[in-house]
Amino acid sequence: MDSGAVLRCLYWITLLIATLIHGVNADKSSALCSKSEFWNRDVAQCVPCHICKQYPKTPSCDTCPPIEPSDSWRVAAITSLSVLAAVIVCGALLIGILVHQCRSKRTLREPIEETTGPLYPV
Repeated sequence: MDSGAVLRCLYWITLLIATLIHGVNADKSSALCSKSEFWNRDVAQCVPCHICKQYPKTPSCDTCPPIEPSDSWRVAAITSLSVLAAVIVCGALLIGILVHQCRSKRTLREPIEETTGPLYPV
């Protein structure tokens, strides 16, 4: 083999190693991003996925997980209405029991004896 062929072979090996090292570094940088971020090659850093809401045509937005709307207010509303309904039902039962007890104490158990007096002439 002549020296030109050896130099070309070394050139290609060096180019291949440089490409692999650059690819490994690029993979490492994109692997450093959290689940709520994606790697943007233009700025060479991790970008938060909430940018995709404002700018949906940003490259690599498809790598972000889908953003689901928060339903915490619905859960809070259902819970508070359920508690309110339970309080109203318990209150109605308590009032019903108290009214029943008050009425049962007023009833006469023995008949009233009729007497004549000055107001009731015979």
